[in-house]
Amino acid sequence: MSLATRCTACGTVFRVVQDQLKVSEGWVRCGRCDQVFNAIEGLFDLERDAPPDWNPPPSPPQPPAAAITAHYQAPVEAPADDDDVFHLSDEDRIHSRFFQPEQEDVDQTPAQTVAERDRVDFADAQFNMSMLAEVEGDNPSTERPPVEAPEPIRKHSAAKAAKAAKRPPEFLREAKRKARWRSPQVRIGLSMLVLLLAGSLVGQAAMHFRDVVAARWPQTRPWLVAACEPLACTVGLPHRIDELSVESSALSPAGGGASYRLSVVLRNRGSLPLALPSVDLSLTDPDGQLVSRRALSPADFRADPARIAAGSETTLQLLLDADGPRISGYTVEIFYP
Repeated sequence: MSLATRCTACGTVFRVVQDQLKVSEGWVRCGRCDQVFNAIEGLFDLERDAPPDWNPPPSPPQPPAAAITAHYQAPVEAPADDDDVFHLSDEDRIHSRFFQPEQEDVDQTPAQTVAERDRVDFADAQFNMSMLAEVEGDNPSTERPPVEAPEPIRKHSAAKAAKAAKRPPEFLREAKRKARWRSPQVRIGLSMLVLLLAGSLVGQAAMHFRDVVAARWPQTRPWLVAACEPLACTVGLPHRIDELSVESSALSPAGGGASYRLSVVLRNRGSLPLALPSVDLSLTDPDGQLVSRRALSPADFRADPARIAAGSETTLQLLLDADGPRISGYTVEIFYP
């Protein structure tokens, strides 16, 4: 079966394919007059049916003068005979919208063409000084500040381009930076700076722990004393209360009166000589009530020197006068003020 249809505008008969009609829902475009029409309405079989009758659409009315001119200038062509239309060549077949000739390749897309057409370049824009002078001349009463002609933008662009051209590439600048940091002069300077900072840190630590440093390394004591003079500090013995212990203590009457003798034995369990601590003495009566409390310094014990050698013991004794309630108990604790 060979299907065909007739153009409703010009009456031309074209062969059609049923699959194409399904895709386009029957709408096709005439290859002669470019008229879009529904091919299903005039569809027939070329092998069995005759082409349907064609009635040309009425032409729009024309003015009388134009109609007369057309009558004498262009002879009216007779409508095509059905027999002639039936035997058309293969070139006169239907051209639907799916078989229109493809657009030729172009150098630019429509968007690029529009952008190039609408682009406005003001790179060389300058003020027209002559027109400004004419306007000022027309209005002499209007005083305006002088207008300086701006430097062309392209000069700035050229200067930037020249500066960028003179600037070396990024990898060369990176290589120069690495070579600069690896040079002998820079390495020597950095080494001296590190030594200076390390020496400053060691000096600060030595001044902070000056008592321990002087006790462990006695030869450094003169230097530490000299460094403390402008800082108004002193170099003494270490204070380590956790390395001291009270081995024994006693509080006994002395002279048969209201006097008591206090005796305290201290032991240094450390490896460094330590300063003597203070003694906190608390006295209580037979009821356990506190009678008196006093902090006794090494000067009260008249200890000279006020130090305890490493790994040794020392005895502190003191005579006390206790007037008032009878003393029956006491407690002793050591501390560094």
